[in-house]
Amino acid sequence: MCNVLKRLTLYYLLSTLLCGCATVPAVSVPGLKTTVVIDGARYVSAESLCQIYNLDYHWDPVAKKATLSRDNKEVKVMAESSVVLLNNTVRAMDKEAVFYQGSLVIPHSFARRTLDPFFREEYIKRKAVPAGLGLTLRCVVIDPGHGGKDPGAIGKGGLKEKDAVLDIARRLKGKLNAAGINVVLTRESDRFLSLSQRSQIADTNLEKADFFISIHANAARSKWVKGVEVFYLSESMDDNLRSFEAAKSYDLNLDEGYSGKNTTAIIWDLRYSDDRKSANEMAGLISQSLSRKLSRKNRGAKPARFQVLKTNIPAVLVEVGFISNLREEKKLKSSSYRDRIAEGIAKGVIQYNRNYTQGRAARH
Repeated sequence: MCNVLKRLTLYYLLSTLLCGCATVPAVSVPGLKTTVVIDGARYVSAESLCQIYNLDYHWDPVAKKATLSRDNKEVKVMAESSVVLLNNTVRAMDKEAVFYQGSLVIPHSFARRTLDPFFREEYIKRKAVPAGLGLTLRCVVIDPGHGGKDPGAIGKGGLKEKDAVLDIARRLKGKLNAAGINVVLTRESDRFLSLSQRSQIADTNLEKADFFISIHANAARSKWVKGVEVFYLSESMDDNLRSFEAAKSYDLNLDEGYSGKNTTAIIWDLRYSDDRKSANEMAGLISQSLSRKLSRKNRGAKPARFQVLKTNIPAVLVEVGFISNLREEKKLKSSSYRDRIAEGIAKGVIQYNRNYTQGRAARH
């Protein structure tokens, strides 16, 4: 009986908030914001929804973006935008979200029709995967650089970059598979792929791939330069141009009849800031792991504007050593050394996965 009363009370609070009068407090739950009227339309604050559904809330004041999440449910919404991402599915509100009196407020109608069934307690109990269980990274796209008519860098000892990185990629695939992470290789043989074809493979696997890792061997004019380094997409590039290029082939799956302005740019804003952060973190972990495993100089994680990194999923480019350095070229010819490289990259990927999963579990 007690559980029944609690459930009836919860439904009463929800119905009062989402259907009640806009000029009085919606419910009397402590900390709950009132429903407000702006230009004749009713809105409810994002914080109020978090209190009702027991959600985690994060506000990015720079991007003016709010993230509401619980277990495997996540909603991203921006101020002055009517586009919303529900677990990366694009939905449209009938009006824009508004930053009002220090809070992000969401159209009342969208909260009632869409967010209520999305976050409702019974729905979560039936559908959710317990936080912290299973792998965050389901699938990784591994890209062995160069290939075919493009040998990449060639060392003085005759080692071709395309051959070394293909072998490393194959070994990395086996190690990630053993850790429970699926892998898609952009090439499995000595064949040529353009940069756009490589990133297209990542985008084609968008529904199942979570990360893109391109593997290369470095070269420099000085034969003394050595070490490992990892690159992620630079913040200094033209994000506006990138947003339209990246979203050009993306299936928006919008509500029927919706035709908003700058939709592709908004979707990219909602997604890309998180992708950049993830790639930065992954780059740091891989460079540290590689340096320790190989006992080589860690040249760090660095921003870059490489075309191959322009994918719809987080991406990094790993430089496993300098083929222009005679000592490193000799090492790169060694089968055991290539296996250590693959092991170092794999440990960085697995550590990233572990950090994310543990952090997520700690929030719930």
